[in-house]
Order: sequence, then structure tokens, then C-alpha cells
Amino acid sequence: MRLFQDQIYQKGDQFIRIVRLDRYEVEFKTTKGDPKGEGTQEVFKKKEFCRLLKHMTLVVPVKKDKDEVTE
Repeated sequence: MRLFQDQIYQKGDQFIRIVRLDRYEVEFKTTKGDPKGEGTQEVFKKKEFCRLLKHMTLVVPVKKDKDEVTE
């Protein structure tokens, strides 16, 4: 499993967003309802964190088209 900073995983209404990656540790924020909202921040060893993600799905970011004009 490849982990990257700012990846978001979801299970039901619970979201986990990776805040900081280290060689042996992962710092992440757990939120309910809104993936970028307020929540609790925790630090786990990488192995423990991967076990936590076992039944969660990766939320794929939506890419914007180059032709779209944002105002």
C-alpha cells in the first residue's frame, strides 16, 4: 500500500486524512461528515495505521478540466 500526504480514506461518515508521513509513523486527523473539517489528530506506527485502513476506501480527488474558467 502506498501512502501519501493529504490522502483521504472513508468508511461511512468517518474520514481519515493523512497529515504527516514519516518513515515509521503516520500523523492523521479523524473527522465525521466533512473530510477537511475539525477532528482529532493522532499518531500511529505505520503498521498500526495500515491495519486501521483495512476496511476503508480511498477517496479519489476530482480533477478540474483545464477548459473550466473559475470565477
